[in-house]
Amino acid sequence: MKQLLLSLLLLAGIWGCTWVNLSDTGREVQIGYAGNVQNCQMLGVVNVTTQSKVVVERGTAKIQDELYTLARNSAASMGATNLVQHDLPKDGAQSFSAYRCPQTSSNIG
Repeated sequence: MKQLLLSLLLLAGIWGCTWVNLSDTGREVQIGYAGNVQNCQMLGVVNVTTQSKVVVERGTAKIQDELYTLARNSAASMGATNLVQHDLPKDGAQSFSAYRCPQTSSNIG
């Protein structure tokens, strides 16, 4: 009985976990829309993946959160200030365009 309870607690912890931490530089990267980056320099594409299934399917919101965090961290390492997503997450993967924008309130999205 104790083993079953411990297993259930472990599974509950896994479902609630966020696997990735947002870096200090990643906090500076904004995710917005194509209209927010019209006066910006495109730096490249960021492709990110995370686990979409750990024993069972993980929640869509958790997966999206982790993909955003991974993308922001990667974009920061490129010197980007803004991201625009290409598509919706699929099987724990998503792509973004990374931009370096002049810092004004109009491009923060």
